[in-house]
Amino acid sequence: MENRPFAIHEVTDMRELINFKGACLTQAKARINEVENPELKALITQNIQQGSTTVRHMREILSTAASQMNQ
Repeated sequence: MENRPFAIHEVTDMRELINFKGACLTQAKARINEVENPELKALITQNIQQGSTTVRHMREILSTAASQMNQ
């Protein structure tokens, strides 16, 4: 990946996306025990795992963007 600077609106959008995805993950984790259907539970579990990976990756990108803006 090329190391280009991020615009302020991109950083702001990334923060909003991380917050939204984090809220979705919190909701899914809170309700997973209420799901009885095994297929649906498996899908939600998979979504939680993928979402957690996505948020971690987005935080790394945000950290890179913040360090670029501080230079």
